Amino acid sequence: MSEALQHIKALAALLPDAQRSAHAYARSVDLFSGADEIEAAHESGRAYVAATRMALLQSEVSEALQEIRSRTLDLAPDARRPDDALSLELADILIRTLELSEYLGVDLGAALVTKTAETLSGYRHGGVRF
Repeated sequence: MSEALQHIKALAALLPDAQRSAHAYARSVDLFSGADEIEAAHESGRAYVAATRMALLQSEVSEALQEIRSRTLDLAPDARRPDDALSLELADILIRTLELSEYLGVDLGAALVTKTAETLSGYRHGGVRF
């Protein structure tokens, strides 16, 4: 087994707890105020709430992109601090991804291992190089 896959498997083992914690965190700060009512009140409520969470994830990616587009941001790896704007936006992306995975019942760790193994075996979506 490749070293990369070994590391991914180690990370995957931590993700179920991380997903539950991200979901609990989101609830504790009322990140999705009104979502339970929307889900219960409408036939497509769960899909609507999931789509809203996905849109919020997309907005975090847009915020990270905006930080990268900034002319004042030093993109050298040694310039990264845990409290700089880009680092915090990437943390938001991870939190929202973990929370959405928990909400949808996705075993993100298992999916990560599967995707990594496929990629290491030469699989490329659409046959493109990057």
